[in-house]
Amino acid sequence: MKLKKAAIWGIAVVLLAGGIAAGAVVLNGRPETKDNLINMAKIIKPRGDKTHVIVKVSQNIGTEDYTEPYEDDKDYSNDTVSIACWGDSMMEGFGSDDAYILTKVGRVDISYYTAPYTLGKLTGLNTFNFGVSGETSAEIARRAGGLKMHTDRNLNLNKNTYEDVCLMDDKGNPVYMYDFSGYGIEYNDYPDTVYIDGVLCQIDKKRDIEDYWEDMEDDDYNIEDYMVSIRICDDTGLEQPDYMFIPQGTAVTTKAAYDHKDDILVLEMGSNGGWDDYDELISQYQAVIDYTGCENYIIVGDTDDPGTSLADNSQSYLEDGDDYVGVDDTTWEAALREAFGEHFFNTRVYMIQNGLDDCGLKKEKIDELYGAFGYISVKLRSDWTHFNAYGYYSKGVGIYKKGVELGYWE
Repeated sequence: MKLKKAAIWGIAVVLLAGGIAAGAVVLNGRPETKDNLINMAKIIKPRGDKTHVIVKVSQNIGTEDYTEPYEDDKDYSNDTVSIACWGDSMMEGFGSDDAYILTKVGRVDISYYTAPYTLGKLTGLNTFNFGVSGETSAEIARRAGGLKMHTDRNLNLNKNTYEDVCLMDDKGNPVYMYDFSGYGIEYNDYPDTVYIDGVLCQIDKKRDIEDYWEDMEDDDYNIEDYMVSIRICDDTGLEQPDYMFIPQGTAVTTKAAYDHKDDILVLEMGSNGGWDDYDELISQYQAVIDYTGCENYIIVGDTDDPGTSLADNSQSYLEDGDDYVGVDDTTWEAALREAFGEHFFNTRVYMIQNGLDDCGLKKEKIDELYGAFGYISVKLRSDWTHFNAYGYYSKGVGIYKKGVELGYWE
């Protein structure tokens, strides 16, 4: 999970009182000077996510343009297409809370909604939330099948006895997971399972994940700390061999990546690091796309405000020169847009322009001010980086719209 930093209000005050001497911000059709902005910021206090008042029926939901998501639960039994949403805490939905919106069917409880859950409601497709809090881009890409794990030795596997092995990444580093199946918060009949040469194998971890993390923080670990035991799964209903030989260096794939290879892909990663430059991050995205062979995918942009990202120190709240980023692309967003074109969804800009309207929340001057800086309204956040239920709901609506634009669903 991301470490907590100063609240966005504190950041805005620093920007206003400190170094934003250049470029004027346009509010209500006229430019505001630095002095005016400072005075405005002193007068208009952000009220946080506990003071929401639903002021109108949202114009962006519950209309003929959208599948009504609030009737009976959908029957997924005949679905031929599913959606797999991979990511970190922003996909998992950390920070979601109590929330209500108004639609044509009345007051609707969206408490504890996540973006994948919203997307499933709107599309009517079975949608899987493979978000895991705290994961880096490399860990997400590995869990999704793009970056590989490999066995560090020859194995003679059977269904009855476990063999010790250490799983290594492509850089020769040992890999350890909370759940090697990769399913995260989603239900899975076979936790800690992986596929090797198309055969489902059971992993038995030798130590608790908490002990592993403690040793990692102390830099007091060796290869033995990553050792797991593995055997061929039995009683699965699958056609499984009783024995197989696995050479050293054989690829290992999480069960989630194997099971959901053919799903529509929604991918968000990078907020927790795991990459050194944009090229590396883009290569991780591409590795997942290449593994799935998927042509129907959406790359979800980062939701941190400009200049606040822990993962990208090169970002600034200013563009080249003295202008505020506002709703233009940051350097990170521009890199993803150049790499993935129409598949890229600029979440931050969408939230600035549509987030409050999606939820029927009143847009005030402080929200316009934040938007002019390039910041998302605090009404949509639970802390400096995560969303609340309103934010995740709107994010899901935005991804849904992007899928409509790309022709993935109607």
